[in-house]
Amino acid sequence: MRPRVSKPRWLWAAVAALIWLLLPAALALADISGWVVDDSSGEPLAGALVSVQARPELGTALTGADGRFTLPLPGLSGALNLGVAMPYDMDAEHNYLIRLLQAFDGMEDLQITLFRSPEQDNPHYLPIPAHWGCNNCHGNYYQQWRQSRHAGSAVNEWVRDLYSGDGTPGGGAGYVFRNSHDPGDTGFCAACHAPLQDVLTPGEVYFDEVSSPAGLDGVTCLACHQIAGVDAANINALHHLGKTQHRFPQAHVATEMFVWGPLADVIETPMQAHYSPLHSDPLLCAGCHQYENPVTGAPGQATYTEWLASPYNVDGPERRTCQNCHMEKEAGPGYVGNGGPLRPASQRSTHRFIGATPQRLSENIDLRVTVEQRGAHLVIATEVENRCGHNFPTGIDIRNALLVVDVRLDGQPLPQTRGPVLPFWASDDVPGEQPGDYAGWPGKGYAKVLEGRINGQGEVVRPVLFIDAEGVHSNTTLPSGHTDHNSFAFALPLKAAPGTVAEVDVRLLYRRAWRALAVTKGWTQTPGGMPVEIQVQRHQQSLPLVPVPDRLFGDGFDGH
Repeated sequence: MRPRVSKPRWLWAAVAALIWLLLPAALALADISGWVVDDSSGEPLAGALVSVQARPELGTALTGADGRFTLPLPGLSGALNLGVAMPYDMDAEHNYLIRLLQAFDGMEDLQITLFRSPEQDNPHYLPIPAHWGCNNCHGNYYQQWRQSRHAGSAVNEWVRDLYSGDGTPGGGAGYVFRNSHDPGDTGFCAACHAPLQDVLTPGEVYFDEVSSPAGLDGVTCLACHQIAGVDAANINALHHLGKTQHRFPQAHVATEMFVWGPLADVIETPMQAHYSPLHSDPLLCAGCHQYENPVTGAPGQATYTEWLASPYNVDGPERRTCQNCHMEKEAGPGYVGNGGPLRPASQRSTHRFIGATPQRLSENIDLRVTVEQRGAHLVIATEVENRCGHNFPTGIDIRNALLVVDVRLDGQPLPQTRGPVLPFWASDDVPGEQPGDYAGWPGKGYAKVLEGRINGQGEVVRPVLFIDAEGVHSNTTLPSGHTDHNSFAFALPLKAAPGTVAEVDVRLLYRRAWRALAVTKGWTQTPGGMPVEIQVQRHQQSLPLVPVPDRLFGDGFDGH
């Protein structure tokens, strides 16, 4: 037997140090590589997105022309779920369902097959309401949506007042579409307000006859998540009438399980999911928020093209979209549905669809005012800045805004000598001036005023709803990223007493409906319980006046 030789301690230390140095390399994460093919033909699929489920920080890989990919895996080892998806393209020959499969770091030549989306639609499909299915697994988002105005669009009292006169007790007063149009004219309101009933017979549904459970749900879950495409080349068409493609696939799985959304790694069952980059793009919202009169071409809503012209329509970190602002991210990690992975906040968008609330308006619309005495005149300069991603105001044409300038001495208004005044639509149609009537006051109006003949007959009326519009009378809405500058001058009284103080009150008001329309219909709050008029910003200032030498009176002040 050989004698046992004891190794020096320094050698053991060197070996231990070497193991310590090599251990990270031995445990270094290996990339996953492979290729993606069509399950039916076996042909490679170029442009497929490969990612680790619910780990966006790890990045993604795209397949090349040969269908191959390599996915780096920094900071991750062991078993993981891969999401593999082709972006849905309504013009493609074939589209594919998302595939989710388990893999391990270091796997090579992993073959992944994607299954084709059914090409035929179910001719017998009746869309289901949200509480029949969506609520079961997506309860949190369902409750958020229930609080949104999307959920109330099919039963909106204002729309009923304008359409059939039966939304509120006074809704039959003034303009009523069904009373003033031909019997066969639907007005197309249901296309956007009750899309899952109108989509089955586009343009043929009368809004006051919407009766299906899914139709009465308004802009419901499937109204958005079964949109497969929006045609940007026909952007001003009316939703289902030539612009938006809804898909209701026919297969062995219930049609309502086929959905489209912005995540490329969702579970495969029970949902039959498609990866839709469209659902992260403002183009999706253009389905309802961009259209024109299909007969006259007069504009209806133009919110999407307003965003296209905004400073937020850029690549990079400064880009802001409809979804960024109106579907802001959740505060922390959580679940999208029952089961599935814990997702970071970046993959979880709220579904409250918050719009023009007092807080949102005050955060995004700024009013700046300077006041000074120039000899025998009081001069007020105003700036209204729009930091929204669209015009102010935007959306339906009955929305408007007013800059109201009120200057008084001892409670009496000073006579205006320079600057714009508020237009006719700032007041109601009742004879005399009531509180809230501002036509002729110093100020500026922001609105898109449409004009046309009711049902194409009689005299030209302004303002009119888009369905009667034949053209634009004026458009003073403030574009995104723009600042509107105005100057007003007011004559001071001759030899005002020392210590006289001028009271300046400048208000920026947002109105959800024309003043005359709201008064005629008796609207005191919106269907969502908000005020018809919102004070966006206000500037109040008291200015002690300086005695004016006689020589300054009648000096031909030019307002500069």
